[in-house]
Amino acid sequence: MKKIISASLVVLAATTGFLLNNQPVQAHRRYNYGGYPYYHRYRYRIEPIRYCFPTTQWLVDEDPAYHPQAYSDGYRQGQTSAKKGQKYKPRTAGGEFARGFDDGYYGKQFAGQKNIVPNVIKPYTTTECSLY
Repeated sequence: MKKIISASLVVLAATTGFLLNNQPVQAHRRYNYGGYPYYHRYRYRIEPIRYCFPTTQWLVDEDPAYHPQAYSDGYRQGQTSAKKGQKYKPRTAGGEFARGFDDGYYGKQFAGQKNIVPNVIKPYTTTECSLY
């Protein structure tokens, strides 16, 4: 029953999207002659000019194991996991988060964060294009 409802919702959403997002079709391109859209025997096609330029973007490299609250987040999740009676699974993030998870899971005293690695911000250049 749930599969039928979810499938019909997907079909309904897709159909609505197609109906609302369709654009009108134009039979002939218009040409601009003397500032007005005009059909003339000498058809001058007005094409937009495409220009590209370099831009600098910034990539923030965040280390999930060493953010400033990694130990406390891991400790809280470890305590929650132990209270629910879930089987111990080592954390893939590693670092301070895994150390906090182990301490929280096994009921050790809260030790706090030892290592903090700041986020690394790296610039990179890309090309953006636009029409004029």
